[in-house]
Amino acid sequence: MSKRYLLVLAALSGIWLGGALPAAAQAGGKQADYKPFVLNNTQIVPLQSKAGRKYELVVVLPASYATNPGKTYPVLYYLDAYWDTPLLVSAYGNLIYDKRAPEFIMVGLSYPAGTNYDVERRKDYTITATDANSGKADAFLGFITQEVAPLVESRFRGDKAGRVIGGSSLGGLFALAAAYKAPGFFAGHIAISPAAGWDDGALARLDEQYARTHKALPARMFISYGGDEYPGFREPIAAFQQRLAARGYTGLALQNYRMEGLDHTSVKGDGYVRGLDWIWKPRRPAGPSGLTQAMTQQAP
Repeated sequence: MSKRYLLVLAALSGIWLGGALPAAAQAGGKQADYKPFVLNNTQIVPLQSKAGRKYELVVVLPASYATNPGKTYPVLYYLDAYWDTPLLVSAYGNLIYDKRAPEFIMVGLSYPAGTNYDVERRKDYTITATDANSGKADAFLGFITQEVAPLVESRFRGDKAGRVIGGSSLGGLFALAAAYKAPGFFAGHIAISPAAGWDDGALARLDEQYARTHKALPARMFISYGGDEYPGFREPIAAFQQRLAARGYTGLALQNYRMEGLDHTSVKGDGYVRGLDWIWKPRRPAGPSGLTQAMTQQAP
């Protein structure tokens, strides 16, 4: 198991992911005997695709999972798990506390330790080839739909009717393309600052091709970008948001969002919280939030 990950899940933020303790935690040149901060209920599942490529799944289980052996849970499949797992663990706990989402499993798509993430994600997440190291999204989507999802649903009690996919940048491009390439497989799509300008607008061309033969696009979808992002990157996103809103696809529930004052990676915190809030709205649990319960139950 890679030192990049600890066993994780809790409704808390902050994480130490292995390696040496920071200098501030050392005294007199000796490492202090401090325990690492660990988030519970997550496991790393090594997985080799049928095509022979090696991956890791970061599986984050709900707090009630162990005590409800007969229960199935909706599943968020998220890209770039090597970067975004701590962020999503924290967002998950906050949404659950506020009763903005049901309990759900999170499955992060990752690669083994030592992998060049930038190279591998560019292969897997891009929908057209601009060189030999891009354009493998169809194969990666097949890996998720035919190998990862069946494993999660059989081994971890994932709900087939509650699949959601989310990603940022090239991951956002992939999350949107999945709606066209595997319509109905995912109930929700979260695209944060998607690389809509990839290959001179390949995403817009995919939408145009799909619209020629389809009237429906069955999904809840959230698309966002930061107001401070580089204009050449954000403008294709805004144009695609408008294009999709104007299509009027049957079955599409679309929320477009612009995050003022944020740039390309700082958008992810707000983007995932708002995206998950929108995607899970139809399955939001009844009852007051954690804060409302705490305030109303206080003794007079």
